[in-house]
Amino acid sequence: MSISDVVIAEIVFAWVMLIGEVPFGLLSDRWGRKTFILAGFVCEWLSFTVLLEAYSLPAFLLAMVLTGIGGAALSGALEAHVYETLRMHRREERFETVWRVISIGGLLTSGLAALVGSYAVRSVDLIWHYHVSWWVLLGTVLLTFFLKEAAREQDGETSSLKTLLIGLSFRRVYVRILCLVLLYGATIDFVDEFWQLYLRDQTIPMVHFGFVFVLFQIMQAIGASLSRFRSPVGWAMIYIVCLAGLSVASPLVSIGLLGMLYLCYGWAEPYVTTVIQDVAPTNGRATFTSLISVIERLAVLGTGTLFVFVERVFSLQMTYAALGLVSLMLLLLYSVTRTRQN
Repeated sequence: MSISDVVIAEIVFAWVMLIGEVPFGLLSDRWGRKTFILAGFVCEWLSFTVLLEAYSLPAFLLAMVLTGIGGAALSGALEAHVYETLRMHRREERFETVWRVISIGGLLTSGLAALVGSYAVRSVDLIWHYHVSWWVLLGTVLLTFFLKEAAREQDGETSSLKTLLIGLSFRRVYVRILCLVLLYGATIDFVDEFWQLYLRDQTIPMVHFGFVFVLFQIMQAIGASLSRFRSPVGWAMIYIVCLAGLSVASPLVSIGLLGMLYLCYGWAEPYVTTVIQDVAPTNGRATFTSLISVIERLAVLGTGTLFVFVERVFSLQMTYAALGLVSLMLLLLYSVTRTRQN
């Protein structure tokens, strides 16, 4: 596949996610979580089934469509299932702890898989990695059958999309949460996608990128474990300073700053997920979560436009200063709404 083919595949995936998240959230709130969690993992497994036999662009696009449908089905339903399962046992206050453990497990597994994969490629064909992923996803699908649907409290009818949109518009607590979500969500994607190019421009040898990736995974896992340091503003300020610092940092310092960004995001992601579940309406939990995710994706499109403009006019390094400015504006809005009554 050419670079343009990869870009087309990514665009298809993004649009499927964007279109599907809220409808799947609405259906999950009406019909239960297990069905859509299972459907999501089945679609992910089917996408790898297609990839194993994909030798043309249409086949890759089909795989991306299946991946997008799977991600949309899981969006909102997975977090809601964990929260409602804990609430069923009257332990919902432990959601953040449980979600942090899940995040740490996923990050460490991802880092280990990257190391194993980088060494395995020396002795086995690249297709081996896809076969391993196929079997892992098949096991996930089979395990999902054993999930138990958590009992849900219904406060009247399921919240409609219009009701949730009105709530997001007029309740300051929702606006505040949205600011915190976008502060990280609208910027971290570009850090994640372009750190390799950034370090290459900083003359860091590409042979070290595998170890750098594992370092970032470890830093994010460490951040996820720092639940005692509960200062959203403090973490956000460190995050913003690191973004701005990347525009002027030396090569070795830039690795440290990127690591700190992942540390901050590692702390913030479980915290924000917990806050969303705490304030989400009981009868529209998955829809509410999916709606915030869609707004985040739209914000990424806007930030991406700014990113491309700054990169073309100035440099890749200066784009991080622009991302820092975006995060700073969202932090100021978060602080303003925080001082007012909801």
